[in-house]
Amino acid sequence: MQSYTIHRRPGEEPLAECRAINNQTSWERRPMYTLISVPEGVYQCTTDLSAYTFEGPALLFFTPFQQYALQSEAPFEGRQLYFHSDFYCIEKHRHEVACNGVLFNNVYAPPFVLLDPENAAAADNYLRLLREDMQRAQDVARNDMVIAHLKILLIIATRLKLKQTGEAGEGLPGKAAPQLQQLHHLIESNFSRWHKPADYAEALHLSVKALSRLTGKYLFKTPSALIAERIVQEAKRALHFSHLSVKEIAVNTGFSDPFYFSRLFKKHTGVSPKEFREQVGVVILA
Repeated sequence: MQSYTIHRRPGEEPLAECRAINNQTSWERRPMYTLISVPEGVYQCTTDLSAYTFEGPALLFFTPFQQYALQSEAPFEGRQLYFHSDFYCIEKHRHEVACNGVLFNNVYAPPFVLLDPENAAAADNYLRLLREDMQRAQDVARNDMVIAHLKILLIIATRLKLKQTGEAGEGLPGKAAPQLQQLHHLIESNFSRWHKPADYAEALHLSVKALSRLTGKYLFKTPSALIAERIVQEAKRALHFSHLSVKEIAVNTGFSDPFYFSRLFKKHTGVSPKEFREQVGVVILA
């Protein structure tokens, strides 16, 4: 399958890479952000803790070292774009695109954005322009052109995701919407202290079983998965955007034993906190 790459030094991960994908693609964890474009069809997407079924065309988004796989019973051809934060840092440029917490690092929503025909055509067009500019290694400001196309893609997807998330919330029946909103608030406020589903169930005046039914039906995850994802997300952020030690990050996320914290982190990312920081890098935000 054809691949387009923006290289840095030999032996290192590229700054960006765009390749064709299909039913035979081997999915791997890498220290890069990932954008995937798929055409019409029915797909099954699995992450380390969740499983989803959706209909394309769609765009999917994953964070560095996130585990995922994409399957379809029917043959398909799509595109997969990797980009390292050294190439484009979504948090550093959050005021330009505002995709962090919407497309990426959003544990409360599925990892895909559904596209109507107009937006599918726009996404295909910007991915084509991006690939064309990636080939122009000798052109002046080649990387700037690729980043420009990437930013437009992210802006389109962010707007659609916000709209789709809002519509999904409006369609929730009865008590589900306020309960999920309260759960969201509780996790954001307490994930570094409350690591057990029972803590959240008690605060919501639900049984653990009822809480599991709620999150399973509407978020496609168990309460334990939501809590673990939020802890790992915070750990990733601290490793990437600070010089805090692994021990300090463990304490800040509620673990007195840094070795237990490291085991949890590796279980969900496939690498240790130290390896994650070495491969993803450290960016100090202004």
